[in-house]
Amino acid sequence: MFVKKILITGAAGFIGYNLLKSIERLGFSLTCIDNFFHNHDFEMKVKRVEDFGFNYGVLENKKNQTIKNVSFHNFDLNDRDKLDLLFKENKFDVVINLAAQTGVRYSVTHPHSYVENNITAFLNVLECCKKNNVKNLIFSSSSSVYGMNDTLPYKEGDNTDLPASFYAVTKKTNELMAYAYSMACDLSYVALRFFTVYGPWCRTDMASYIFIKSIIENKEISLYNEGDMLRDFTYVDDVTESIIRVIDKMLETDIPIKRIINVGNSHPYTLNDFLSTIEFALGKKVKILFKPIQEGDIRATYAEVTALYDFVKFKPSTLLEDGVKKMVMWYRQFYGV
Repeated sequence: MFVKKILITGAAGFIGYNLLKSIERLGFSLTCIDNFFHNHDFEMKVKRVEDFGFNYGVLENKKNQTIKNVSFHNFDLNDRDKLDLLFKENKFDVVINLAAQTGVRYSVTHPHSYVENNITAFLNVLECCKKNNVKNLIFSSSSSVYGMNDTLPYKEGDNTDLPASFYAVTKKTNELMAYAYSMACDLSYVALRFFTVYGPWCRTDMASYIFIKSIIENKEISLYNEGDMLRDFTYVDDVTESIIRVIDKMLETDIPIKRIINVGNSHPYTLNDFLSTIEFALGKKVKILFKPIQEGDIRATYAEVTALYDFVKFKPSTLLEDGVKKMVMWYRQFYGV
């Protein structure tokens, strides 16, 4: 039996790293890429890969490393020569593209970065899939593509032509690009629209991380729209399980797949509720500064996940209280507080 080869881009990121930890024991041959972009999440990226056992000091010098069945490479997806060579040398069975410039608000002021990292980089991945006859592609989309759609819960067939942020534009563009390439070559794809993922090893700019940190350090927390922001908080383990099941589904069939699928907990809470749950888990209250809603933010997101269950017989089900407890436990252990 041949070992299946899988490429994970953005593998030092929040979801990418949690996926790597979940999938490495399943016997696949895993190739990982991350460019360790020097932003707010850089130090956390370094800590993630070092937690897994890689030496970032070596990766920093552009030398790939291998641990068991996992190899790690430090380069940008816009380095087309390196990306082409990696694809030619490996003949991947599945490509999982999680690399992206994240964040709704930052895209308002830095749109060019989102074109480079979300559109051009994804185009390079698609071209490599086409040239090297890769059959299966899974990639991260976002709940933000639903934009100004006010019909809840969001369903995959809903209109997505009214984006509220440039970030959403880039993720919608990714979905269209994948479809176009699937028509031009023998490529199956699944676009996963993630809904407000939280959990251990998350980005340091995410609300869940900021809330926990601020409460522990007795700092004031800003809540936008007076905390009346409805979010479908999805625990990261449910996301990685969804991805793994999609991999299995794609590998077990030769029938072409062209799917867009929501990945959410399908049980939304307000930011006020989310903060209260964290306060309860920490046993501390926090001072709140209420602010108006920010440009590019959507007041409510909420996923219909019937399509996910129908496709892989799984849907996220981690209770908010349980997910928050696990994240708080990780934070305390990670920082020793």
